[in-house]
Amino acid sequence: MFKQFVLIPFLTAGFVLPVAAAACPDDQLIAATAEAFLTKAPGPGYPESLTLEDAYCGQAKFVALIGEQLGERAGYKAGQTSKRLQEVFGADEPVGGVMFKSMLLPSGTEIEANYGVRTAYEADLIVTVIDERINAARTHDEVVQYLGEVIPFIELLDVVLAEGEAMTRPAIVGYNVMSRFGVVGAGIPVEPTPEFIDALANLEAVMTDDTGAEIERAMGSAIMEHPLNVVLWLIQHVNAQGQQLRPGDILSLGTMGSPRPVEAGRTITVRYTGLPNGESETAVTFR
Repeated sequence: MFKQFVLIPFLTAGFVLPVAAAACPDDQLIAATAEAFLTKAPGPGYPESLTLEDAYCGQAKFVALIGEQLGERAGYKAGQTSKRLQEVFGADEPVGGVMFKSMLLPSGTEIEANYGVRTAYEADLIVTVIDERINAARTHDEVVQYLGEVIPFIELLDVVLAEGEAMTRPAIVGYNVMSRFGVVGAGIPVEPTPEFIDALANLEAVMTDDTGAEIERAMGSAIMEHPLNVVLWLIQHVNAQGQQLRPGDILSLGTMGSPRPVEAGRTITVRYTGLPNGESETAVTFR
């Protein structure tokens, strides 16, 4: 069994403070970032001196603005959940963002390769929330009881930052963790058993292209050593911002492999294997 994520109070660990406690970036900057996202144009960066707490306050205003067009929220996402990505940014925890229902596309979707400013895709993983008691969960055994499905997910990222702007963690947070779309497959029911918990860590995502060539394979243990550790982190992150997870929320747990640049004319499929009660896949074609 992989070690479980240990919950530490945010106020003593230097993690994310509630939005109300942060010093928000000014409204002019947030309006410019939201306009850049919505018009798919290169946008401004965040000041180098901005703290992560400030960035989350900016994110709250950013998602409120883009939400006027994107509509109803679907849940939450975590980014930089792999040790490799955290090392790149000198971090020791993920970053969090918000998902909208309009971002979620069915498997088999065809989409323009230039769906954004600087596009990339990655093999991700979604779980669904079925019980509000998840907010009190502190261990793998507890949290797995309140999850409904494991869903294959190819996240379609968009780096909206203009060339030359620094790709800092505050900028990533401010742009809602660079999420644009995602392609979802059929869900696999969660079983609240020790065997299923172990299988989640050993879940394998195999990415192939339209020729059948394997691009990448990665395991569930690549994300914070166990996917449920990400769920526990998201509970803490969302609660610290004064929110609660609710039944029906989706939780995107981060890339199991590496982000890859989009190529027009290719179809990408990711198949998820290793769970005791089935396999599933999702696919996207870039025009």
